[in-house]
Amino acid sequence: MKSYLRKILLVSAVMSLALMGGALAACGESHSEHVYGDWVEVTPANCTENGLKERVCTVAGCNEKETEEIPALGHSWGASKVTKAATCTEEGERTRECSRCQKKETTPTEKLEHEWVISVSKPATCTEAGEGTKTCANCDATEPADIPALDHEWGDPVIVTPADCENEGLEQRTCTRCGEPSGDVIIPALEHQWMNTRVIKPATCTETGVQEQTCQRINCPKKTQEVEIPMLEHAWQDYFTVDKQPSFTEAGSKSHHCSRCTATKDTTAIPQLEENTRISYEFRTLRNNGQILVAPVTIVVKDGTGKEVARSSPETLTAGVFTAELLPKEYTVTVENLPAGYSCGASFKVTPFDPYCNVYLTASLREGTPSGKYKVGDVMCDFTVPAANSTGGETLKLSDILKTKKMVLLNFWFVNCGYCKEEFPALQKAYTEYQNDVAVIAFNVPQTSYNETGTMDEIKKFIKDTQGRNPFTFPFVQNAAVDLARYFVGNNYPTSVVIDREGVVREIFEGGRTLSDFEKLFAKYTGEEYIAAPVQTAAPVQAAILPNKRGEM
Repeated sequence: MKSYLRKILLVSAVMSLALMGGALAACGESHSEHVYGDWVEVTPANCTENGLKERVCTVAGCNEKETEEIPALGHSWGASKVTKAATCTEEGERTRECSRCQKKETTPTEKLEHEWVISVSKPATCTEAGEGTKTCANCDATEPADIPALDHEWGDPVIVTPADCENEGLEQRTCTRCGEPSGDVIIPALEHQWMNTRVIKPATCTETGVQEQTCQRINCPKKTQEVEIPMLEHAWQDYFTVDKQPSFTEAGSKSHHCSRCTATKDTTAIPQLEENTRISYEFRTLRNNGQILVAPVTIVVKDGTGKEVARSSPETLTAGVFTAELLPKEYTVTVENLPAGYSCGASFKVTPFDPYCNVYLTASLREGTPSGKYKVGDVMCDFTVPAANSTGGETLKLSDILKTKKMVLLNFWFVNCGYCKEEFPALQKAYTEYQNDVAVIAFNVPQTSYNETGTMDEIKKFIKDTQGRNPFTFPFVQNAAVDLARYFVGNNYPTSVVIDREGVVREIFEGGRTLSDFEKLFAKYTGEEYIAAPVQTAAPVQAAILPNKRGEM
């Protein structure tokens, strides 16, 4: 039928073309272009085949036609529906239908996966696999179930042999399921926690020293070791020292000396003396520790008759040194305009055989008691703590301590002071490192509000409860023996006081300090480069202390 329709359409099209040729000739005479009407569907399009439409020229007597295909519509599928359900062993089917031509299309769906339900007949253990069967909830299929052995569930480790600083340890664990113990697990050996405790042999400019160190771990089998202290560098004096005195018959020599050892450098000849030729006399103002004191003093030089022959001025006293060209004779030197708090010898002798004069200006400790609170820059009054009032069991006299130490730290505390307890271990650690140059004295100031009595037993109990693994090696004393606290302490604890090598109060601070704070403090006042500021006054007055942390529990 479709083939027959196609033939009829083909014949019609050919006839139309033949007529068009005649019509164009006829139509061309009356109009130059066709004027077509609306399209008219001749054959409808369906889901799979094209249709046909035509339109006719509306000019009178023309009747020319034009045809055009209508594209196939394509299927209009509805929603697919399950026509056969899938199972665990067979595929399913889904079908959809075209709403125009009612054609149906069927597609397969994937088989389902088994939904296994496991039935255990023999449970798994930490060392053996279990047994069981798995059954599909959809199709009742069955097969053996794979039940793997469990992993051990280890409990917390138990130390069998503890590790120490030189030996490995062992630990063991037990499975919480089966109770089986694990194999021994090695605990790595610990690292030593060394702390310097004492200097066995100090280092010098020519030899290394020996330092004893103690391990802070309680169970360390070694406990102590000795380590080398690097050899020191020479500490060259910045002025010449006469090695050989010149005379009227021989030249002399001078050199720079090391303040630590007998080494010398820059040896220089001193010309032979001649009675009528002036030579250079050098006068140096030194502190009692041998360092030059740059102070605006006046150096007066007199000859054997008492006649003044030279006097320094601010222009001629340069960096603590005064140089004068004098005849080679014996002279007497005195000092005027001393800084407040300093003392000096009545006079110094200088000869042509030793034309170098060291004038020592000393900020000496004062006798008696201060008239009021100390402030920074005051010269300390000497004090003595009897042996019975010190945990060290020795008499502590400030003037004796300053003969060998470069700094003294006074620390005022009380038993129930929280900040005091916190800072003492740090103070001890810093003191251990600097104990050759630093003295620390801890003054206990009992507080009646805490029912503290200040007895030696009470102090010793505090030390035992606070020191921990690192014993305190500086002395704790009863403040009542000298009553120094009233000259330094306001209302805050701990309060610490720094006294430098000349016996001058250099710092007063309140509140707890850290290890770093103490290390910086000790390094500052014990260093070779330390030069103290001038003394402020010889008579202490009320100290201006800024508030800080209050020592409370």
